[in-house]
Amino acid sequence: MTFAKTAVALAALTGLAMVSRAQPATGRISLPDNPCDVLPRTALESAASLIVSDVRRAPSISKIVEAQRDNAEASPGTICVFETTSVFGEVSIAVPLKANRRAVTYWEARNRYFQTFPGSARVISALGEDAWLAGGATLTVLIRDDEYLTISVQYYQPQAGALLVAIARRILDRFR
Repeated sequence: MTFAKTAVALAALTGLAMVSRAQPATGRISLPDNPCDVLPRTALESAASLIVSDVRRAPSISKIVEAQRDNAEASPGTICVFETTSVFGEVSIAVPLKANRRAVTYWEARNRYFQTFPGSARVISALGEDAWLAGGATLTVLIRDDEYLTISVQYYQPQAGALLVAIARRILDRFR
């Protein structure tokens, strides 16, 4: 019997609860499966000084196309869309599925973007373990370990980067 199986059996016999993989022993919580649970509407409004008119969960374009090709309904999605009437349009928070969320994936995407589009991205210091702003309208943040997400605005504005950083800081307060 492996150590893990022994521990589970011992816990079952003694009535002790095991620490789940979603809740690390350090007490830090993982990003939720539902991207709309990352940041409440009021917290986004406060962090961004925006008024949110609606919040909805949405699948990615690739998942919509895949579902249409298969004559099926698209899954609930990994994107939370906060609709605003501001110059930024919608603010979106995208969280990859836990099974696909790995730091190595984050670094590969970051390196690929910086090589493919030199000069169009910049590193944002002192934000999580790493963060980078792409095209001035999309901020990707490696919170810690395998926990990362992307925050974006629908319409680029010169102050979009500062807005995205403010939202990211509010998220980091919850998940660091």
